[in-house]
Amino acid sequence: MQVLTTLIVLGLCIAAFVYTDIKGYKERKVKSIIAIAQVLGANSVSALQFIDEDGAKKALSGLERGETGIANAAILDKSGKIFALYTVKGYQPYTFSPVRTNMSYFSGNYLYVYSLITTDDNEPVGTVCIQVELSQLEKIKSDLLKIAFVLLIIGVGLAFLIAIVNQRSISNPLLYLVRVMRQIRQSEDYKHHVNVKGKDEISILSHEFNNLMDEVVRSHQKKDEFIGVASHELKTPLTSVKAYLQLLEKIEKDQPNLTYVQKAQENINKLQKLIFDLLDVSKIQAGQLQLEIKEFNISELIMESIHDAQLSTNKHTIIKEGGMSNAIIEADRNRIEQVVVNLLSNAIKYSPTGKQIIVTSKRADGEVVVSIKDFGVGIPKADQEKVFERFYRAGSGLFGVSGFGLGLYICHEIIKRHGGRIWVESEGEEGKGSTFYFSLPVSNHQ
Repeated sequence: MQVLTTLIVLGLCIAAFVYTDIKGYKERKVKSIIAIAQVLGANSVSALQFIDEDGAKKALSGLERGETGIANAAILDKSGKIFALYTVKGYQPYTFSPVRTNMSYFSGNYLYVYSLITTDDNEPVGTVCIQVELSQLEKIKSDLLKIAFVLLIIGVGLAFLIAIVNQRSISNPLLYLVRVMRQIRQSEDYKHHVNVKGKDEISILSHEFNNLMDEVVRSHQKKDEFIGVASHELKTPLTSVKAYLQLLEKIEKDQPNLTYVQKAQENINKLQKLIFDLLDVSKIQAGQLQLEIKEFNISELIMESIHDAQLSTNKHTIIKEGGMSNAIIEADRNRIEQVVVNLLSNAIKYSPTGKQIIVTSKRADGEVVVSIKDFGVGIPKADQEKVFERFYRAGSGLFGVSGFGLGLYICHEIIKRHGGRIWVESEGEEGKGSTFYFSLPVSNHQ
């Protein structure tokens, strides 16, 4: 870390030094050439007015005895045509484009300066054009790079020496603490503790870290208990409300009362799904998610799920691709159906402008691989590894779709408990959408 920090700081300082030096050289060069162009312009006013080409060429020929690096110079008349042109010995002639304004720019290995020639009444009568070779600038750059390289080698070497000295006493305990924190973050095992040795500041930090993890564990336990109890307690009254609404829908025939009842039922269904998700999360956290493993045809399940999902949308066409017509797996049919329905529902929700959803299935290497592709908002690269975490929502909910971020977490846990894999691929761009995959082992009887 010390070496990297030193490398970054030295790199920034050297880059600033090199940039400043080169920029200063360019600015000085531009000012000096502009001054020469202005002198040439002042000496060429009469030559342009009286059409004295020899006088203009004589003024330009003096450049060879003056500013080094000037390769070509020209005086253009008011119409932009070349009035006088001079090429310094040893350089190739250059044809200047007609320019009617003061300007300077760098191109390749040359500097180009254009300066208007004006009379005492500020009336433009022509333009001085100068091409300057920047071989001296290339030499400056080469020297600066050599100095920068030497400084970097010396700085990195010194940083290595300091790092070696401090590694045993400071870096090792800190790196150990960082490794444990990373393991806890990746595994979400907050019961893991750091071994505390000694009584220095790092030991105090490790001790406080252990205390913090204990508090996190207690907090998670209380939260999971609350979610489980609250979800279970809400389930019974919600079922009653839903039953009464269904009865009311059969009785009520007048509008707009019937519409109100149907809207209420839609929201009850959303609330019921949320409660079931919370119950599933509670079971997963408690290790009580039970699976009823049986053999079934996953191809039939996929087709049934597509049919049900198609009924819920009239803006999307769900297309089934792939030649797998018969694949028997051993799994909990209801839970695998829950995964497929959840992925189809997400594909519909997160592709409000997309017209198609493509579902494919195939057998490969003893597995069934199912993919669901949409053409919606996509998932940013930074979010793709986190979308299967509990309560995590890609894009921080900016897509305008409500939810708690539980569906993909539950899908991940279901597939994992079946010995399968689930992942996502997305370019993170609007219109290109995302593709979710999951794989399950094929039954041994096939």
